[in-house]
Order: sequence, then structure tokens, then C-alpha cells
Amino acid sequence: MKIGVTAGADAEARAAALLDARAAALAARTVGQERTIETAPYLVCACGAERYGLPLTAVAGVTPERPCTALPGAPPALRGITAVSGVIVSVLDLAACLGLDRAETDEGGHVVRLRAQEPPVALAVDRVLGIAQIETTLARPTTESESLGRGPLSGYAPPGSDRTGGIPEDFSLIDIPALLARFTT
Repeated sequence: MKIGVTAGADAEARAAALLDARAAALAARTVGQERTIETAPYLVCACGAERYGLPLTAVAGVTPERPCTALPGAPPALRGITAVSGVIVSVLDLAACLGLDRAETDEGGHVVRLRAQEPPVALAVDRVLGIAQIETTLARPTTESESLGRGPLSGYAPPGSDRTGGIPEDFSLIDIPALLARFTT
């Protein structure tokens, strides 16, 4: 429709022309302003009152916690071995690896099997809370003084940084190779 409608045109035609002109102006404003937001997925787990994010690319699967066979002389963080999807895996207690006390709950926890580990490794956690999509610019690196000696924390996702809206709390990001380094050498 033509923008310059004459004064003699009816009110309905003038309103339609005005709306078309506004729509065209708004559409023109957004062209070129679109930006791509890069995100990274994390599996968010609870260990007591703390929340930790494991890079989803490092996770092979999640199963309910199951009994482990203890190994003599193993470090305290190694709960033992168990079968997960037909594969024998070493189960590390994530809370113990990070120097935290394990929460005593009536509910069973979860076992998070890690991808591409040899020998196969899984992490025992109190609960898996869900998957968060974090804007990579928001996942800021953690400084040595902020980590308080709690182990291999690679960053921090502030509250409300989950783009899916499913995880409203903040959580620390885990560097899997750094976490496993003292158990695989």
C-alpha cells in the first residue's frame, strides 16, 4: 500500500497505510542487528548444597546409583567398580574428589559415566539436576583464590545464566581432565 495516502482517503485506508509503514520501518531496523549467541551445554549435578556443571560433551550417560565393589588400597574418592551398561567402570565420588562431605540422603544418587576415558570412569553425584545451556561469555574463569582449594574448577556460571531457564542457581564448572589427573597417572 502507498504511504502517502491523500487526505480524502477513508480512515481505514489511512490506518492500514500507517501500520504498513511502521512495520516496514521496524523490519528495517532489525536487519543486520541479529547476533549469534554461542552457548555450551553442561550437565548440572548437586553434591550436597553445591552445584557443579560437567561439560555435556564429556558425558556418556546417567544411571541411578548402584552398589560398588570396593577395591583394597584405593584412595577414599574411589568408591569402587561397578557395571554400567555392560562395562566395568571405576566410580569416583565427585564430592570427595572436590574435598566436600557427601550428603547423607535417603534418595539414591546418580552415576554419570564419562565419555572416552580409559579405563572407563563414572562420577557418583547426589543428584543430576538437568542440562543448562550457558552463554560462553558468561562462564567466567575461576581465579585460584575463588576455588578455595576445592579442586579443578574451570569457571563459574552466575545465577540465571542458563538460557533454557531450567537451572536458576549458579554453579561451578568442572574441568574433567584436571579432575581425573590424579587418579589416572
